[in-house]
Amino acid sequence: MIDSAPALPPVREWLLDMLRCPRCAGRLIWRHPFRAACERCPATYDVEGGVVRFAAPPEDPLSRRTQASFGYEWTHFSDWQPSGETNFRDYFTGVDFQALASATALDAGCGMGRHARFVAPRVGRLVAVDFSAAIDQAARTLAPFDNVACLQADLRALPLTDETFDFIYSLGVLHHIADTEGAIKTLVSKLKPGGTLRIYVYWAPSGWKGRLLQLATVARSVTTRMPFGILRVACWLLSLVLFVAVVLPYRVLTAIGMAPHASWPLFVYTKYPFRVLYNDQFDRFSAPIEKRYTSDQARQLLEAAGLESVRVVERFGWLVEGRKPA
Repeated sequence: MIDSAPALPPVREWLLDMLRCPRCAGRLIWRHPFRAACERCPATYDVEGGVVRFAAPPEDPLSRRTQASFGYEWTHFSDWQPSGETNFRDYFTGVDFQALASATALDAGCGMGRHARFVAPRVGRLVAVDFSAAIDQAARTLAPFDNVACLQADLRALPLTDETFDFIYSLGVLHHIADTEGAIKTLVSKLKPGGTLRIYVYWAPSGWKGRLLQLATVARSVTTRMPFGILRVACWLLSLVLFVAVVLPYRVLTAIGMAPHASWPLFVYTKYPFRVLYNDQFDRFSAPIEKRYTSDQARQLLEAAGLESVRVVERFGWLVEGRKPA
């Protein structure tokens, strides 16, 4: 399959058996040190910086903006260290990593690799996928781990064999995709029987919090069309106001034993540095699609895809986890 050591492409050798052509599902082989080719059709895929590239520029404007938005975001907000461990604990609470020590896992929408950085040493192998330029930052973040491979690919057309993964997670991604249900079904098809899918999606608040969100929705009709550089400055100013007017008072109340309830708007940022708030405001006001779900709707996303034992955990949104029938 591979002629000699000098001809090896800069990509994990074990990845090749997992890959399939997204056009025809044919097996891939190395035709060139920096190119993979389909055995069944004429398609070829470049390898650059240790990343196999499957994601072509999208044809529809919403997908193009989404791809560009996350590529820009994770290039400019690429430092995982100040909030990495706290973020990992928030999103992976309850995961039995002892049972996953030899598992094959998939990070579906890895961004710059902030979650994968902590999952990698806890699993057997990890494939990190993103369809934006953020995958280049992820490859740098994850370079120390021999058990990680990076792909640039669309979650709606994953170039991976079915029933390959023991554990798949997709955090903060699926609510930015037009066909969320279709993307989830694709992820489920990649799970082994008995495997687990964990997702995170935004919640749909009601009452006064819902009315506040409506104001943000009105603003998004403008901000999702702004140039990224201008939007980044605007989000920095907004974040500064929110940090001084809301987050710091929360911290003061907490310090004197009068902590607000964890469900209050922005309370989560009391344990994060300012840059996380800034990053999240850019994320919220840049991505053109933003869906929100009630607890029942979030549960239905996985149940409709055929998963069982679905559970929903409130975590500044919804963590939803289900198991594929064995």
